[in-house]
Amino acid sequence: MTGQKGLFKTTVARKNLMAITGLFTAFFLIIHLVGNLVLIIPDSWFPIEFWGNVASAHDMYNAYSHFLVHFWLITVIAWVLYISIAIHALDALLITLNNNKAAGEKYVKFDNSSSSWVSRNMGILGATLGLFIILHMYQFWLQYKVLGVEHDIYELVIKTFQDPIYVVIYLAAILSLGLHLSHGVDAAFRSLGVYSTKGMKMTKCFAKLFAITLAVLYAIIPVIVHFQHS
Repeated sequence: MTGQKGLFKTTVARKNLMAITGLFTAFFLIIHLVGNLVLIIPDSWFPIEFWGNVASAHDMYNAYSHFLVHFWLITVIAWVLYISIAIHALDALLITLNNNKAAGEKYVKFDNSSSSWVSRNMGILGATLGLFIILHMYQFWLQYKVLGVEHDIYELVIKTFQDPIYVVIYLAAILSLGLHLSHGVDAAFRSLGVYSTKGMKMTKCFAKLFAITLAVLYAIIPVIVHFQHS
């Protein structure tokens, strides 16, 4: 494992690549959250003189969605994101297979009682998120961006969140996301070189705070929309 065998040939290289792609995805989640928070901002908060003809959450969200679809730079960044997610998932699978192979025969037992439930189940959490991403992109991304169907995307989102079943699915996915980030962000920083005791404590606290904040803000959106429009 110590030899220089290429990007996908060593566990360290794979972990570094997974850290970079994971942090890039986490950064995207912040940008995505900012846009989605428009859904629950009161219309009175949108000054007409600043936004021109945009004077409501409805108009602002549609304008935001239109910008994401039609601005070439956003399109490039979006494809970088899709590739990053794919590499992140593939990397995680390769690392898991490599770790299972390194464990040796089945009768060899390892004491993992000191590790957290989240760290032991990152694969399950990641798979759950993967399934949700497919569902989420099918409902919104595929119709609006790929097929070019010019929906009133605001109304499409509101209609989706009026369904309590989808709200529950969304909240379950956000819970998985929060748990995944709470360990993943910390592990990413450690993979990239934060090894001091003080540094590790800081990254662990930051990861938990980041995960909780992001999860709570994402979770309140479908709940507020559901009760406002039901």
